[in-house]
Amino acid sequence: MSEPAAFPASEFERRVRDIQKVMAQRDLDALVLTRAENIFYTSGFKASHFASWLSELHAVVVPRQGIPSLLTRALERETTTVQWTPDPRTHMDHEDPYPILADMLARAGRRSGVVGIENRFLRLSQFEKLRHHLPQARFVDASGLVEGVAASPSPLESACIREAARITNVGFLAGLAEIAEGVYPYEIIGKIHAAMYAAGQRDFDMSLVCVWSGPKGGRMHDTSTTARISRGDMVTVEVWGVDNHYKAGAQASIHVGGEPPAAVVAAHDLVVRMHDAAHQAVRPGATAGAVFDAASAVYRGATGRDYYRRCGGSMGLTVFTTDLVKGRVEVLTPGVALLVQTLVDDPVLLTCASTVMVTGEGCETLTSPSRSLSFAS
Repeated sequence: MSEPAAFPASEFERRVRDIQKVMAQRDLDALVLTRAENIFYTSGFKASHFASWLSELHAVVVPRQGIPSLLTRALERETTTVQWTPDPRTHMDHEDPYPILADMLARAGRRSGVVGIENRFLRLSQFEKLRHHLPQARFVDASGLVEGVAASPSPLESACIREAARITNVGFLAGLAEIAEGVYPYEIIGKIHAAMYAAGQRDFDMSLVCVWSGPKGGRMHDTSTTARISRGDMVTVEVWGVDNHYKAGAQASIHVGGEPPAAVVAAHDLVVRMHDAAHQAVRPGATAGAVFDAASAVYRGATGRDYYRRCGGSMGLTVFTTDLVKGRVEVLTPGVALLVQTLVDDPVLLTCASTVMVTGEGCETLTSPSRSLSFAS
């Protein structure tokens, strides 16, 4: 077994032990993982997002006892040499991978029995083929099992999140400094990416850089980059830097040229106050819903109604596994990273967001929020 590039073998061994404890509690004989993040979590296979996207079936089989095994395309054979699981199985693109998966389960002694699958990350066509090739197995939904184990990051994972936050801060500040009348969003995006890679970012598939602009703040999540920024526009910049697939985020809205309208100033002040109230509510033992309630109380005081969206969620390998939304009962524990993110879209799109990490007594700010509608480097 080659030494993995992502983490030491002891880290994967601990993860698998924790997953297998939950499997035993749920009486699962085997677990078939098809979510890219969970495949990486159990194997360190860094091509998981590409493999899941481009292949008929990419999976990790976790037996109730023993070491997991990886299934991927033959094209990625060389990449399998720097992941943790022994003897990875590969298939050529013209081959049917399902008999190979069935054989992997048979070698684990689990061609029949109770097999956990990730319903949320398995296509219906994939499920039908699994049932065809494993007629004696009983499939049950195990979505969220791995995410539940991973919800409390190890020190090594926390170190990756901290490094991702450092990289995010570099890119975020570089992007804000580029905002000006006449600039294209793609120019800002390019500067952010360049700054993050220069700062040590080592994954090219995971980072997220978004820039929206326009009189109303731009169209949220629209991917257009070629409309010049004009005087009077609101520009929103969102950056997720990454380290070893672990992410941290920051987001802010900046007004271009002159004084913003009074209604925009008032709405932005509301967003910042909501952000700060949520930030203050993050502490060990608090629930995700309590953090939402803190932000929503500020919003309700200004509008007379509850806040209409989440006020953020967990960061790291998977994002928003823990949602900061009304009624969520997940308890925050030290080491958990959260994106505290508040925004409104009336009268324009305005946002304030930062990443924090829960500590033993409260929380630590990892990416600094921008509380101003203007930016000066």
